[in-house]
Formats: sequence, structure tokens, C-alpha cells
Amino acid sequence: MRILFTGLPPSTDPAEGVNPGRPIRQPGRRVSAILAALAGMIILFIPLAASIAYSFRFPDINQDPTFQNHVIPWGGMAIVFVLCIAAHEMLHALLHPDGGRSDATVLILNWRKLQFGAYFEGRIPRDRWIVMRLLPILVLTILPQIVFLLMYPRLTYAVETYLIILILTNSLGSGGDLIAALIVLRQVPPGGSLNFHRGRAYWLPGSGERGG
Repeated sequence: MRILFTGLPPSTDPAEGVNPGRPIRQPGRRVSAILAALAGMIILFIPLAASIAYSFRFPDINQDPTFQNHVIPWGGMAIVFVLCIAAHEMLHALLHPDGGRSDATVLILNWRKLQFGAYFEGRIPRDRWIVMRLLPILVLTILPQIVFLLMYPRLTYAVETYLIILILTNSLGSGGDLIAALIVLRQVPPGGSLNFHRGRAYWLPGSGERGG
């Protein structure tokens, strides 16, 4: 795995004689950002609505005479926020054909522009790519929400806060993953594969799966 702190180099056209596949059509950056934000709010709405509905089954914590003694764990929340971003991208890399171990996997950590991502240079089956894009939603939004609902009456204030920050951060950050998955589902037929070449996305017939 390579780590870049400046973002990916600008995408370029394939070299002459190279056929990476058919380009995947994508909206512009501004439209993509708006769609990702809307999708993130939709992802967040489900656990948020479930938590609000579930909380009506239990006494309001604000009526607890000891509520004023709770201290908001700001340091812990900052740690959870950073770890959530790191775990989100590592989960993506885990399902790369190389398991994230080769130089084909690039981890982007550009703090100045708040750009974080796991990029793969090469070919990956469509279905595996879709699972890879949606895996953080399962692991960092749905599973914590299940834990929250099952353990809610017995959670400490700090743990409850950490779970909420985890769910909130990952849900809002997963909007782009959901939009990307929908774009690929619409354009790449079953059995096809994606090919990422020089910063651009293409698709090819056949999975191109060679194991790993």
C-alpha cells in the first residue's frame, strides 16, 4: 500500500495503443458533491429515526437528576471521528484484489483539502467493487446502530456518545459510496469489471478475476 498526502495526480488519457475499456460516465464535481451530501443524509435518516423512535421506550435522560454531572467527552469524540475515517478507508482497501497490500492500492490522506480515500489502480470485478464500496456502511453504520438499539438501556453516557458520533460520521461520509455504487450498477452489466487507469474509471466485459 502506498500513502499519498497530496491527493492523486491529475487523471490523464491512456497512452496510445492502450484500451482500458469504456469510460464510466460521472457527474461533475459540484453535482457529485451535492448528490453525495443528499445520499449521506438519507443513509443517516434511517438510524436516526430508529434511535429517536426507540428512545421513547425509555425515560428521557434529561429528567435524570444526575444528567448535569455528565461531562461531554470531547477528546474521545475527536478520536472516534478520526478513527472512523481511517477505518472507513481501510475497509475499502481490504476488499481490493490485493487486500490492500500491493502498490496498486493508494491511501489518500490530504488533510489540507480534507480529502481521504482508498484508490485502486487496476481491474476489479463489478460485484466485488460494489461490496467494497458498501462495506463501510454495514460495518460502521448498521452494526453500531444494532449495538446501540440492543444495549441502549445499559450504555454509559460516553459509549452512547461515541456510537452516535461513529454512526453520524460514517453515514454522512458514505453518501459518495452509495452514489458511486448506483452509477456502476446502472452502467456496468453483471459479470463485467471496472478498470481504474491513470485516475480514471472504465469498465470491461468479463470479471478479470485472477484471485487475491
